[in-house]
Amino acid sequence: MEQLNLSNCLTILGQRQSNPVIVCPNCGSEEYRKNGKNKSSGTQIYYCKRCGRDFTPLPATPGFAVNPKAEYEKDCWDCRRLGLDGGVGKSSYKLNFSQLTQPWLRQSAKKYIKVCLSRITFSSTQEKLYSLRRLSRFLSQNYPGIQPEEIDRDVITEYIVYTSGEGLSASTRHKLLCDAKLYFDACYQNQWLDVSRYLVRSEDFPKQPKSLPRYIPEHVMQQLNGCIDDLPEPVMRMVLVLQECGMRISELLHLKTDCLLQDQAGDWFLKYYQFKMKKEITIPISREVARVIQEQRRYIQSHIPRHLGFDYLFTANGGVKHPDFNPVPKVMERRTLPRYLNQLAKRHNICDETGEIWHFQTHQFRHTVGTRMINNGVPQHIVQRYLGHESPQMTATYARIHDQTMKEEVAKFRGKVVNIAGEIVEPNDVEADDADLQWVKKNVQAQALPNGSCALPAISQGCPHANACLTCTHFRTTAEYLGDHHRQLEQTQAIIAKAKSNGWQRQVEMNEKVKGNLESIIAGLTECKK
Repeated sequence: MEQLNLSNCLTILGQRQSNPVIVCPNCGSEEYRKNGKNKSSGTQIYYCKRCGRDFTPLPATPGFAVNPKAEYEKDCWDCRRLGLDGGVGKSSYKLNFSQLTQPWLRQSAKKYIKVCLSRITFSSTQEKLYSLRRLSRFLSQNYPGIQPEEIDRDVITEYIVYTSGEGLSASTRHKLLCDAKLYFDACYQNQWLDVSRYLVRSEDFPKQPKSLPRYIPEHVMQQLNGCIDDLPEPVMRMVLVLQECGMRISELLHLKTDCLLQDQAGDWFLKYYQFKMKKEITIPISREVARVIQEQRRYIQSHIPRHLGFDYLFTANGGVKHPDFNPVPKVMERRTLPRYLNQLAKRHNICDETGEIWHFQTHQFRHTVGTRMINNGVPQHIVQRYLGHESPQMTATYARIHDQTMKEEVAKFRGKVVNIAGEIVEPNDVEADDADLQWVKKNVQAQALPNGSCALPAISQGCPHANACLTCTHFRTTAEYLGDHHRQLEQTQAIIAKAKSNGWQRQVEMNEKVKGNLESIIAGLTECKK
């Protein structure tokens, strides 16, 4: 064996300093192997032996140098090498110009995007580059070899027809034309290209339909909650928080472990940061959701060592090869939660009214919360405060859809809260922020039932018969919920069968009463329809 001398030791030490330890950003493992290089950027790709994912080193990793000048010379920019944040919950951090086949377009696009990076978010810049790729594809197919000075109104008109013929929505076509206009205007003003002025004009933009809330129908929500325990526990808790609080996915993923607050009355509030509005807000939450958050906090404390400094409430899964959820000290990607939900929808056949499998998107929960609150008579300025909207116009989207059973009463009392007898129980004259919070705290749970309504007036302490509506004398329902009652009867019968097989006598007794009442309700509603 060769004896090490001082010279050899110094050589080895130098090698270690120039080749620092690389850590997988997904699971924190140091066990990896090289797995080729990115063809466009030349970046080394590594394969993690623990979680089975490919990765490139993060900016915090020694050796991942921030070098904007060198990066700008490439055809594929890595925002981490530019010293930029890829965005909240984003896994994509590249800007690839290689798909811009026209050399003049590629070079001018780099100048344009470089300016955009100084004033808008990285994800917004990615969208602008995507629009320029569409423009490049159109020019390649219809005007190969065209030069910038040859682009005139006829070419732009053809591009408008081209985007219409691809079956794109009006909002997408509007975005493509808007990005093209901004790009050409910048090229003209900065003299990057010899292009004409006003190539894209205001009359070119398609009329956009008024947006409607993309809420989740109640019968779909019931199906989801009926099988929600089939999700991994941390994911199930994420969905429960979304259902009540209606926050954006980026806000959910970046909830801190100290997000819970409690007032002197013992009621709970949730504090979180809105990245879109760049402000922190506080909203009242139910005791049930507070318990869910406390459970998740204990879960994090037991699975993530404190010395790692991970202070978020939810984590990513350590690897797709793990059958169970394997928490790692990393924020979950935004696309992961809807993937869990849509896999659940396929496994349990969660369908809409037409029988099609429901496709979940995380923002649907936000729209659902807003729509429910408006439908249940919550004043619009309270909904605006609760969801953290910047303007009343943002909240007005949810006001387009109203529960038919409440529309007349809401219109009659102009936003006042009424009981089942039509008596005003809470005047709508609050203005101060603290008063808004107290109003929501008292009333946010006073919502219509998914299969009927409650005859009790709105109360601050909640129903004394939690989860027992079908055994409560105050329960009311109509024939429009007949299908829901049939489905619930089938579920109740299945619960009774399972309880009997396991000897759960108490469960059998409780559900037999529910089963009898459901059968009576169905018989009565069926008779009314004759």
